[in-house]
Amino acid sequence: MKLHAEKIQLLPGESFRLLQWRNNIHDVEIVAGDGTRYPLKGSGDQWHYHSHMELTLITQGMGTLFIGDAIKHFTAPDLVMIGPNLPHYWQMRNHSSGCALQFDFEPEHPFWHIPETRGLDQLWKDAERGIHITGDIVTETGQLLQTAVECGGMERLVQFMTILSMLSKTKRKNRQTISSTAFAPVTRHATYRSLQKAIHLIFQNFQEELPFSDILSEAGMSKATFERHFKKLTGKTFTRFLTDLRLNYAGRQLIETELPVSEIAFSSGYNNLSHFNHQFKALHQMSPLAFRKKMTQELSP
Repeated sequence: MKLHAEKIQLLPGESFRLLQWRNNIHDVEIVAGDGTRYPLKGSGDQWHYHSHMELTLITQGMGTLFIGDAIKHFTAPDLVMIGPNLPHYWQMRNHSSGCALQFDFEPEHPFWHIPETRGLDQLWKDAERGIHITGDIVTETGQLLQTAVECGGMERLVQFMTILSMLSKTKRKNRQTISSTAFAPVTRHATYRSLQKAIHLIFQNFQEELPFSDILSEAGMSKATFERHFKKLTGKTFTRFLTDLRLNYAGRQLIETELPVSEIAFSSGYNNLSHFNHQFKALHQMSPLAFRKKMTQELSP
């Protein structure tokens, strides 16, 4: 499973991007402020990440969202906010529709020079792990996004800022983080880039034997330095991170395929079925077969 890096290009004269799809997630369009629509070959239906924040509203359809190290099942209407560099993938069942906002207000961005934006700090922090938003705000956000689709300029900006304000005021019970792992930049950008190189290597090779020495070489760090910064970045040790990634990949295979458990175990990086079963049960509190049965029932129309 290859992790794709998506490069997001904003249209001239716009500080954020508005996307919409009306039948399936393969046919996404960029909606410009003047109403012009541009076809976009996005990466929403494959394992990917990008430097921009993303707010996605599913207005029709159901499926599974794989985000960070978590698996989340959704049914429209569903609203999710995804922070920068957080790997994710939307697996839709049949037809779907929705829209999304993509924006990049990094720490040095002039946006943060406006004092009133400090009220968004916690929202940004939570988004590092992905946020599942529930309650009346889902409907209200849908109405604002629909208005944004139909307008441009300052009027669209007002809709955008209103949405951010509403999200920042949402009660904690209606704003649950999804992934247990955050991918927020560490203090030193050079260190962050080195860790990202190592993380990308993990994502690209986790299905095979992955010596820790290869990870250290990719990051260009000593064992002690890497372990300290990796834990600070992801909230996990390298071993725990790799294990969770393999097990959640296995969970995807159990949901999406009918492959035998033994084959899924080996394709997830395990050469010992008993060890795989033990670790899978420790994470999901059930055996792989019980997990497959449960998820199949939940996802049935």
